[in-house]
Amino acid sequence: MNHLQKWFPFNHRKILEENEKGNTFRHSEERIQVFCFPSAGSSAGLYRAWCEATKNNEEIDFIPVEIPGRGNHISSPAARSINELTEAFLEVFPEVVRAPYIIYGHSFGAAVAFQVAYALQEKGFRLPEKLIVAGRHAPHMKDPNPLSSTSTDAEIIEEIKKMGGTPAAILNHPEMLQFTLSQLRADLRTHESLRYVGQQLHIPIEAHCATQDDAHKAIVEYWKDVTTEEFKIKEFEGHHFFIQALGNQYLNELMDTVYQTKKSLF
Repeated sequence: MNHLQKWFPFNHRKILEENEKGNTFRHSEERIQVFCFPSAGSSAGLYRAWCEATKNNEEIDFIPVEIPGRGNHISSPAARSINELTEAFLEVFPEVVRAPYIIYGHSFGAAVAFQVAYALQEKGFRLPEKLIVAGRHAPHMKDPNPLSSTSTDAEIIEEIKKMGGTPAAILNHPEMLQFTLSQLRADLRTHESLRYVGQQLHIPIEAHCATQDDAHKAIVEYWKDVTTEEFKIKEFEGHHFFIQALGNQYLNELMDTVYQTKKSLF
């Protein structure tokens, strides 16, 4: 398995084909890329339905990112810090990115997406057109979620049941549940390594939240403090995993945001 297949399990063939054609980093009027980072304990499979729903779409290319330690990347050790994860991703990013592009993340993935966007800015990369974050507080605000890497298994299980999004088949299968808890705890440790020291992005941010999530609108709106550009917030009905529960309703809203972003560029 090559490294692109590990990082981008649903897009690696397309990426390889484009690389063979000699495509370079450029604006394309045909489509916009959306790199998607998953929530804690999840994999790139969180966004597989989005890829399937848009596989014939010529304007939007959703690219789920598989972080080390799960899915196709299961043989790789989990990142010890969010900076380590960011640096590892940036090593492969130039091979796959085209212009224009957006970075998206849900929950833990929103923290990773923010750190990746900031690292790209600091290293002088072509910046994403927008950062879209869902289901997470701003990096300079206190985490409203009670879970931490030191939480007991019982505490973690209680919380993930409350948040929803974890299939009953996993919750009721001891071995699968322990495996999930191990991955979730690793992500919590990575998440806790994020330190906000005044980072400011120079790209627009759009934040998505749910009415019954700990990261509700009054908390999520503070993402406006970490950008010098436009900020928007969208509220949806539901709990923490509203991006899954709402299905096509949420995907259509997200695609509309992506379409509008792409339209503003040309």
